[in-house]
Amino acid sequence: MLDAAAALLANAEDLERQWDCTAKGQSGLVRFGVAPMPPRAFLSEALLERLSTAPEVRNDVIVRNVDALLPLLVAGEIEFFIAAEGQIPETIPVRAEGVGRCPRGLIVRPGHPLLSEDAREGSYPVLISGGMGSARLADMREPGDGPHHIVEDFGTLVRLTAATDAIWHCSAFAVAEEIELGLLCELPESIYMDPPDFRIMAYSLERRSLSAPAKALLHIFRRQIGILLPRHRPASPPQIRLP
Repeated sequence: MLDAAAALLANAEDLERQWDCTAKGQSGLVRFGVAPMPPRAFLSEALLERLSTAPEVRNDVIVRNVDALLPLLVAGEIEFFIAAEGQIPETIPVRAEGVGRCPRGLIVRPGHPLLSEDAREGSYPVLISGGMGSARLADMREPGDGPHHIVEDFGTLVRLTAATDAIWHCSAFAVAEEIELGLLCELPESIYMDPPDFRIMAYSLERRSLSAPAKALLHIFRRQIGILLPRHRPASPPQIRLP
């Protein structure tokens, strides 16, 4: 009897601990999605922090374009997804929460003509990441009037930019490693679009409240964006003289 009572007490204490951890966002399961760019830049750092601070939380992550993530959200297969603002139809009943802001960027190869002291605008191919929202496409500006190429594969975009004179619309967040390795460069702030940054949003269903683990994870994402932002602003480069 005493052994049975002790076992029941231990089970009750363990269950209470599990409930407490779940309420604090330190256990449970979170299924969520992220768009390929720029969230890929801070996804790994956020998960590293998550594994360290809440090792009992199970994370099920899907990386897709918004047009693939939205049906998963509506079907209840994921709790939320993170993507750049301006990609969700107004008719979809979703809740949008700001996660942070990312700088807009124009990425080129080292030695690109626009990086020289006498840089002038010219005709250069323009690369655009697949799945970019129409609201963002509408206000893009680049120092070149070449054809636009929309590509979904990140590796292909990196290789094309590194091997040609193409200008890639991409936040420095997303290519921080390639910039640090000297494979790519960011063009001057003087030719950025206006406004110079855009909002990163977390989208969830209006009718569904986020779980405690999901809320804790979004807090980590917000902190990671705040950490990354000061690192990825270009230095003052040569001004580009328009023809």
